[in-house]
Amino acid sequence: MDSMEQLLERAIAGDEIAEQEIFGHLLVRFVLLAKRRVRDKEGAQDIAQDACLTIHEKYKAEIFEVSFEAWAYGVLRMKIGNWLRKRKARSACEALGDCPVTQRQTEKCEVDQELKRQLLACLKKVLAANPRYARALNLVHHGYKSEEVCLKLQVTKGNFYVILSRGRSMLRACLGDGDL
Repeated sequence: MDSMEQLLERAIAGDEIAEQEIFGHLLVRFVLLAKRRVRDKEGAQDIAQDACLTIHEKYKAEIFEVSFEAWAYGVLRMKIGNWLRKRKARSACEALGDCPVTQRQTEKCEVDQELKRQLLACLKKVLAANPRYARALNLVHHGYKSEEVCLKLQVTKGNFYVILSRGRSMLRACLGDGDL
């Protein structure tokens, strides 16, 4: 069996068998690593296939600083991180009842009316305590980028992150024990 570097040279030259060997090898390893990281068999398969697809689209034009394998595992690491962030966002929107509803999500994304009522009450408390914190939370919730929020609030980016962090802390405290 050829080394990965030899297979890569042959694949870049157009050898389809070498390309199949590379991606067969990567897919098996990627699935195992992704399963260990995300603990979701179906999600691991999706992540591994997505990583292999990205690698396949880019590997011929890429210049590898270390090695092809190191670069490929970096792509996998990015795909796992993206998947975990999306899972966390889905969980958060389900908790808030603010999910974009698709047919598959309808059952999962039922609104907890009590939680929604509590969240709105806490947002009102944050607004009363510091309107700037509440406005920053609202703008971020509505999808404004940090640069846009900085312009609207007329603050520096560093100050914006402080405002956002303090607003989130107040909201977390209120949701936790009902008091700011």
